[in-house]
Amino acid sequence: MSNYDAGHYFLTVFAPIRTHHPTIGTDIGSSHTIDLRRDLSLMPTARQDAASRDSALDSPFAKVPGVHFARFLVLDQLPYNGRRPSNAIYNLLKRVDLVRQQAVDHLENAWLVMIIDMDAPDGSEASLRACSDRLWQGMEPELRRVFGHCFGFDAASIQGTDDWFAYLRRCQVTTTMPFNDYWTEAPPKAPLSRLMLAAGALIAVAGAGALWLGFWPFGWGSLVAFAVGLWLVCVVGLILKLGTTPFPPAPDSDLASILKALYVQDRLNRFAMARQGQTPEDLHRAFGDFIAAHQPANLAGPTQPPGRLPVNDRGSARGPRP
Repeated sequence: MSNYDAGHYFLTVFAPIRTHHPTIGTDIGSSHTIDLRRDLSLMPTARQDAASRDSALDSPFAKVPGVHFARFLVLDQLPYNGRRPSNAIYNLLKRVDLVRQQAVDHLENAWLVMIIDMDAPDGSEASLRACSDRLWQGMEPELRRVFGHCFGFDAASIQGTDDWFAYLRRCQVTTTMPFNDYWTEAPPKAPLSRLMLAAGALIAVAGAGALWLGFWPFGWGSLVAFAVGLWLVCVVGLILKLGTTPFPPAPDSDLASILKALYVQDRLNRFAMARQGQTPEDLHRAFGDFIAAHQPANLAGPTQPPGRLPVNDRGSARGPRP
């Protein structure tokens, strides 16, 4: 399940930040790490809180189709979580000095980290390339500005989608940690038990046939031991295979469906609050108007724009009102 699971590609990129000092357009004492932090702080965020919902600027990731979650950060040092866990009895017997400092890892330079969760049909190279192209086409200026502080990324070497994808692949790290989970019930279970029984039956039939036809001259005992060993190997192989098989996509878990669900949920809540105390006839008629106005089955619209709160307290939500 590395990098991909349940219909989403989890892209994680670590790009090394340049260590020399910029010389153009910066103050004395500046560095690429400082300038990168400034550029990231000035990048518009999603309009999802009271401070940003009335902004005229959208997050650049909102222009990229299929992006569910995205994050930039600068990693300059690893957090220190204290001493590594150890056995108290072992420490006592070996007289381990618990006050003595253990070795602590340090990064030689700072890293730009980009984490993105995007819709994808599978975890193939082609799916990653499609995600990469959508990123470059949707937010090339922002990517150039941010990654321009990193080693190996400059205007001369990164000309288009091919160069960007090659750079992305060099900096990509494998992740097994998904950043979302849209399953509201247990996903379909892998048929491990049935496959184990099928493997056992097939091995038993093949072993009996080999013994009957004289292909196994060593007797029943050795044949049974060999069959059991072969079956255990098959079981371990099945567990490894099924354990690394991605879950199927949850129903309606693509970005268009999620945005439509958020839109309908918000409008339906407002519809219910506004129609308290109405007669059944008026409520039925109003609900018909609601369905006609908001078209719950139409993912194309009206729908919730990406990177926005469902509705503004002052009523500036896009689309028909309840």
